[in-house]
Amino acid sequence: MASSEVTKLQQHLALLKEEYGKLQSHCAEVERKYTLAAASAGDLSETSFVARLLMTVATLYGRETYSDITIKLQSKSMPGHKFVLNARSDDWNEEALKDLEELDWTSLPDDIGAALLKWLYTDVVDLSRGDSFALQLMKSAASFKLHGLVGKCEQALIASVGVRSCVKFYSAADEIGASALKEHCSGLISAHWDDLTGEDFAHMSSALLYRMLKSKTSQPLHGAVRLLREDVVFLCLVENHANVSTRMLYTVDHAGPLCLCLCEELCYAYEKYYVDNQMPTLCDEK
Repeated sequence: MASSEVTKLQQHLALLKEEYGKLQSHCAEVERKYTLAAASAGDLSETSFVARLLMTVATLYGRETYSDITIKLQSKSMPGHKFVLNARSDDWNEEALKDLEELDWTSLPDDIGAALLKWLYTDVVDLSRGDSFALQLMKSAASFKLHGLVGKCEQALIASVGVRSCVKFYSAADEIGASALKEHCSGLISAHWDDLTGEDFAHMSSALLYRMLKSKTSQPLHGAVRLLREDVVFLCLVENHANVSTRMLYTVDHAGPLCLCLCEELCYAYEKYYVDNQMPTLCDEK
């Protein structure tokens, strides 16, 4: 494909992502209005109880009025309201908050804590600050069981995920149970499996990568060697120690190369494992 055609496709994709982001924002606003309509039995007038209650909560953001708790951020302390916290998460139920005068959020980055607090009151969050921000906010929201905010972050990340970031997002989604993002990233990983390298998986835990290899390849040991993940190679050998054979180790996979012959360093690591466990080695059969 000509370079100009690739550039055009990249520009088109960028435009599509921009439009998708706009649609997500619009969808979030429609969802908010629908929730309001359903709760107020179709009455969207500003005089309805539910509408007035939501507007009142929004106006309490950052104000001392009715405040009965303080939220301590890295750069400042903000007035909070226990009934708002209670309504947002089971972690902040009456029993959990009754003796508290302050919630310490100083472990959160300042922009994350501020965005999280604003969402609690207004249901509004700015996710245009980049993937790293959305990813960190999603993790923080999950830690407080703020499922609504997790969902919004998921949708933003789904809109922006690419081949180089899908593994990173998959790991984060698996960690917090963000099923929609995890499923989307899993599809991307499957579609681009042969394009991904060991560098893409470098941050992924050995247990998670081993589970992925077993689900996406017929030869997980070959996959672990191709990605240069000695820790995953050992997991595979330990799990299959009773069935390890020359045939298993030197079977040709769909990509062609022989398993342990792909990497001499891992071959010797394999040999060391079997020597340590007083089992016969196979590396000298190469």
